[in-house]
Amino acid sequence: MKISHGLEYVAIWSLTGLVRLMPALLVDYLAVALGKLSYVILISRRRIAFDNLERAFKGEKNHSELKAMVKQVFVNIARATLEFARFPVLKREDIMKMVYKSEGLEHIDKALKEGKGLVFVTGHFGNWELLGAWFVAMGYPTHFLVGEQHNPYVDKLMNKFRASSGVPMIPVGVSARHVLKALKQNRVVVLVSDQHSATGGTAVTFFGRLASTPKGAAAFAEIMGSPIVLALLIREKYNRHRAVIGPLIYPPGSGDKDKDITAMTQEYTSQLEAMIRKHPEQWMWTHRRWKVDHK
Repeated sequence: MKISHGLEYVAIWSLTGLVRLMPALLVDYLAVALGKLSYVILISRRRIAFDNLERAFKGEKNHSELKAMVKQVFVNIARATLEFARFPVLKREDIMKMVYKSEGLEHIDKALKEGKGLVFVTGHFGNWELLGAWFVAMGYPTHFLVGEQHNPYVDKLMNKFRASSGVPMIPVGVSARHVLKALKQNRVVVLVSDQHSATGGTAVTFFGRLASTPKGAAAFAEIMGSPIVLALLIREKYNRHRAVIGPLIYPPGSGDKDKDITAMTQEYTSQLEAMIRKHPEQWMWTHRRWKVDHK
């Protein structure tokens, strides 16, 4: 056990335990304060976010606007994190109240009627963990593909939060066989697919620059003939979120597997970009997304 992992776990366990004892509104105030504090303390992440936003909105936003936007990015991440920590004390009706409105559920229903399953793609936007919990609360047959955190103790804690809301999980390390089985059973498989893929990714255009993107979602869809849908959760105000589900993206069937995978990945990435442009403060700009195109 690394000492740093132990200390990190104790700090996170203590904070998350505290927020589960607090009223939701007070937790939100705390999250806003922590977000602003993180903006001040996490200098390197702040610089990455500002650089990413400056490149994405070149000529559209001035320095002051970008600076304010970066601060809101940190606040949104903090709010999403503390909301996630409260999952063990949330009931189904609480989740349904928080996600008070949705658009595009007919796309989900259409896909499941076709009987080939559905690859449900989302991004680090709004509160993506709450999106998953809401989707399960809606009663859809769902599996979630989850990555592993560097800290194994934090990883177990996060999975405990997910399990408390009834989220069935497939670890990334053993994913392929289980994902294909779930799709064959006409289930929904949820993937977060908007970060840099160091190996095995496909390069697509994102905010005018090439970005290596995981191709798992499109590869699963191509193998099983399943459609892909992009879904995001938009934070509208305290304790109120709106789910937006985009149109179905079908495998093109061109006969060129790699070409089809790239085309599908580009389509949902373009949809994600369009939504981020409307709500830039709700995407996680704090990571190095563009490692292919450094210009």
